[in-house]
Amino acid sequence: MRSFSIIAATLPVAILACSKMDPKDCAKVRESAFELINTANNCVTDADCRPTEWPGCGRPVSTQNFDAIHRMMESFRKGKCEEKPSTCKPPPPTYCAEGICAFRYKGQTGTDMRLE
Repeated sequence: MRSFSIIAATLPVAILACSKMDPKDCAKVRESAFELINTANNCVTDADCRPTEWPGCGRPVSTQNFDAIHRMMESFRKGKCEEKPSTCKPPPPTYCAEGICAFRYKGQTGTDMRLE
């Protein structure tokens, strides 16, 4: 329900984004996306998880939050908001680990995979 209120708050900004968006509004959209990333991204199966494309480097999120963040990213870009170029590496595969989306890292020889 919280993600709906964040989207509803950013939607008017996205509609008005015919010209360049105010930097404060750009920051709000970006902050809202990070809030969704930092919530518990619950899952039932591996298909419920995806890595984010924005903001910042990829993080494991639920497909529901991925879709909401993707809409925020589109309004951010349509608003011609400025952003530093990314220096992120491609994210590892995501999977559902005990009900929470996580990255699947290849372990070093003799070690198990680690969750993030």
